[in-house]
Amino acid sequence: DWVDTMDESGYWPTGSDEFTSVEFEDGFMKLTPEKDSIDGWRLIYPYLEDFYLEITLKHPKCNTNDHSGMIFRVPVIPDADNGYLFGINCNGQYSLRRFDDTIMNYLIAWTDSNVINTDENAVNRLGVMAKAENLTLYINGQKVDEIADTTYLEGGFGVFVGSGGVTEDFTVWVDE
Repeated sequence: DWVDTMDESGYWPTGSDEFTSVEFEDGFMKLTPEKDSIDGWRLIYPYLEDFYLEITLKHPKCNTNDHSGMIFRVPVIPDADNGYLFGINCNGQYSLRRFDDTIMNYLIAWTDSNVINTDENAVNRLGVMAKAENLTLYINGQKVDEIADTTYLEGGFGVFVGSGGVTEDFTVWVDE
């Protein structure tokens, strides 16, 4: 129903905040964490209930536990203290977490996957199918996992990034 090619910032907040900085350049949204070991994100509307959402990510410089992905079903966008985070790290692993106020709960712990591209400048496409409580996870067109959770059934979505503290200026480039 909708595609954002990330050629310009029309839908996304830009600049810096306490957790991330965002700029649009060369056809990408470039999202950089401001603090090591703390995830940061940028969210947009619309508010979704049942959906399929995909995101294309590129990691020009990436090491070990640097990670990025999508955040979705965030019930209150301005607060952004609840929702799900589906992401990958530079070790070739994925996870699904649920953020409940100040606590990050792993619904799926970091899991190895051979469908994640980990080379320098690797590009990966993450997808999530959310239907009621069922969450089905995809990486590069391959179904990798599914889980049921009724905590959050609707909300906003966006992109998140987190540094493992090793890569200087770790930045995820979002293409679509």
